[in-house]
Amino acid sequence: MKLKRFLAILMLSAAVHCGAFSQIYSQQQLIKAGHWIYDALFKLYAENARLTIADSAPLSVAELRLYFSKIDYESLSDSGRAVYREVQDFLYTDAFKFNFSGAFMGFNLKVEPELLYKSNSDLDWSFQTDYTGHIPHTEYKYRDEINYKDSEDDRISIDITKVEKKLVSSEYGATSAFNANSVSRPFATVPIYLGWGDIFMIETSPCFAKSWWAMTENDNFINLAYSGSDLDFLWPREAYGTAGWCFGKWGFNIHTARSGLQIGRTQTGSIIYNNSFETQSYVQLNLYSQYMKYNLDVVQIEKQKFMYLHMLDIQPFKWVRAGIVEGTLINEPFELRFLNPLMIMHSFGSWEDYSDDKEEAVYGESHVCAYMGVFVDIMPCRNLRIYGLYAQNEIQPPSEQGSANGRAMPDSLGGQLGFELTIPEKHGGYYTTALEGIYTTPYLYIKQGADWSLYSSRYNMQSNGSTPLCSWIGTPFGPDAAGFQAKFGYERLNRWNAEIQYLFLAHGTNSFGMFGSYFEDKNGDRWWAYYPSVLRRLGILSDDDSEDIARSYKLTGTVQFTNSITLKGYYTFNSHLRADAQAVYQFIINNRNVSGNFEQGIELAVSLTYNLF
Repeated sequence: MKLKRFLAILMLSAAVHCGAFSQIYSQQQLIKAGHWIYDALFKLYAENARLTIADSAPLSVAELRLYFSKIDYESLSDSGRAVYREVQDFLYTDAFKFNFSGAFMGFNLKVEPELLYKSNSDLDWSFQTDYTGHIPHTEYKYRDEINYKDSEDDRISIDITKVEKKLVSSEYGATSAFNANSVSRPFATVPIYLGWGDIFMIETSPCFAKSWWAMTENDNFINLAYSGSDLDFLWPREAYGTAGWCFGKWGFNIHTARSGLQIGRTQTGSIIYNNSFETQSYVQLNLYSQYMKYNLDVVQIEKQKFMYLHMLDIQPFKWVRAGIVEGTLINEPFELRFLNPLMIMHSFGSWEDYSDDKEEAVYGESHVCAYMGVFVDIMPCRNLRIYGLYAQNEIQPPSEQGSANGRAMPDSLGGQLGFELTIPEKHGGYYTTALEGIYTTPYLYIKQGADWSLYSSRYNMQSNGSTPLCSWIGTPFGPDAAGFQAKFGYERLNRWNAEIQYLFLAHGTNSFGMFGSYFEDKNGDRWWAYYPSVLRRLGILSDDDSEDIARSYKLTGTVQFTNSITLKGYYTFNSHLRADAQAVYQFIINNRNVSGNFEQGIELAVSLTYNLF
């Protein structure tokens, strides 16, 4: 009887206290990348002919409130005012929670059943692909003694005729397109919130989710797990702890979470740091104001693989903003020196700190990857934003190309350039059109060894436990890619939308599979063997051949050309229930990097989302 009474009170309280979109438990609650609030703020600022620095994520509610408070309501269109009221209701309506003298506890239930269909088993799912054919990697074995100290012009002395070479199939799962994809949603999630005032908060979201392996089976038709082996072993997918305060004109937030960081607002995923990058954990210090923002991020990618990032984002005028990111990845235990925001991390010269004599002979530099990103936004007129992003982890200026080894080091860089235009109309909606181009060199995110390259790998344990699941730090396209995406759509925020997208992507053969290539000596020591300067040092490539590979900006091997047309939309029935649908038609030339292999097919996804509160 007591249980029935408790449930009745609970449901009645929820009905009374929970209006539409009432999901805010604390000012320090984090709003993850991809949430509709970021699009809404962008549209409101664009109507004010202003840019906003609220496009990296996740952000706290307190920070979002600060940016929202600067919007001029009177200058908005009728559509803008409707969106303004939606944002205001979301940010300032408290969710249902139990209060305990300053502390609180809340929870929700989200159920998202989804039906899927794919017509062609020779095509990857759109949330599965890395746009390559998983080209076989190479294993080299040398059965004679090697004197690693006996080298001339940075080349180890070996007899190339005694090198055995074997091609081996590359087995891995590419999760970059899966991790941040709405189609790969869990079947059920139970978010749990604990907090202390508006200063501290903890959120975790235990979920009943199907693993990457189960979702990407050709005959899969639903996101409900059939058996225990279908479940995602690493859960919850979302969990964080956060603390902070806003002092009116500025504020700070410190939080730790599993993954989900994003730098920049793009159409296809940030080339600098995208929320599809799966990590073990990260800690962020965020100092923010309306026109200047600083982030310090320490990211644990894997065991003894730490990324240290400093980001400064400045908006000197309302129509222009720019930012810079400097980072260092260290394949070693945690180090304090990389936390200093006033040091140029490159000046530590840390690429010389961690190599033993053999590693120096084979790799030259090891266990370190320097990283830099730059982004610029311009708003030349109301409702139009033009943006560019640039990322690099290796570049060889002419001064470093004086030796054969220097010329065998590839430039590893990439860029994104695009625009988005939003046009409000009198019925309360917006027309949106956008175009974005992207290019990445064949070795962007890649260094001499997998352990210090800018990607993550993990194992599911529950199924296919010996095959890694991999994601890039930036764009889901990864290295060795060039293409563009165009889109046009209409949306009435949180009511309905319809959108069409066209993606063209050319992709070479370089992807996660190359990390399986190695060179093994007589004593069983193994060295990664895919990077041109390493292959030159091992004597497998000549000076000219390694230079030709390293200095080329062309896509590698037989290029796969992907053409994808997507129709997608949603309809909201009420504050608890929403329906989403997506239809994708793909035709691919040189499918799986095989010359002349043409494949086409359709993919369908239909889902319902039900929120208890």
